[in-house]
Amino acid sequence: MNWTCACRATVYELCEGGGQAFIRRTAQLDHKYKIHETSRWSLAEARAIWAALLSGRAR
Repeated sequence: MNWTCACRATVYELCEGGGQAFIRRTAQLDHKYKIHETSRWSLAEARAIWAALLSGRAR
């Protein structure tokens, strides 16, 4: 598992297992957490999207 800096209000995690992966976004708002998870992708597709997210190319 990889993740962005926990010092931010929004944290992203790359979660992998069983040949699939997804990205989880956790946003802290007013001392509450809102979690969103993407659909499951192949490892290669998820890692490409993760790289795009980290480089600012993902939407």
